[in-house]
Amino acid sequence: MLVDINLLPEKIREKTTFLWIAIAILLVAFISWAVLYFFAQKNDDEAQKLQQSTYEIQKQQENITSQMRLSAFGQEKEQLAATVEFLKGHQYKTQPLIEDLSKALPDRGFFQELTFAAPNEVTLKVQFDDLMEPALYLTRMKASALVIDATFEGIETEKLNMDERENVLPRYFATYFIQFVDERALPGTDADVDPNAIEEPLEEAPPAEEQPAPEEPQPPVDANTEGGDTLE
Repeated sequence: MLVDINLLPEKIREKTTFLWIAIAILLVAFISWAVLYFFAQKNDDEAQKLQQSTYEIQKQQENITSQMRLSAFGQEKEQLAATVEFLKGHQYKTQPLIEDLSKALPDRGFFQELTFAAPNEVTLKVQFDDLMEPALYLTRMKASALVIDATFEGIETEKLNMDERENVLPRYFATYFIQFVDERALPGTDADVDPNAIEEPLEEAPPAEEQPAPEEPQPPVDANTEGGDTLE
């Protein structure tokens, strides 16, 4: 008896199995690629959003910085203008004072240094040829209407060499401290007075009426007595 063996279906079955395996591998690969593409696209979108947010934040920072610079510049400008106006209102014309001090100088007297130490105080250094001239100049300065007070601070003699002492007269340098009249309104000297804050004088209370002193009780007078004598 002959056995009929058919091998063809087996080969077809093996080919079909390999085909399904290949399809499964391709499907897994496609799904993996799709997932990776999705995440990559999502990351790109997030990166673009972050970049856009960073750009907007930078623009806001630039706007805020420019506004702060303009504000600071405006404040500095206003402060500078206020300072200039304050100085204009409190400037002191030194020409009359210097003219008076110059007129009081002797013929051979010269200013060496003039320093304003305070709003109404000045330190003056003057050169003289005669030792008696510093005291005379102090007296003349005090006579000026613009000088409140003047004091003599000291005197120095010019140092000469041995050769110069024979032909050159020594010079004297006197230092004075001067307080002059200053009519500027210094800050803090003029206080604003509130008219409503002025206390009205209290009305004087009328003097209390003097109450009559209570009468002391007197002993009853007997009708039968007069002048202390008993009438019988």
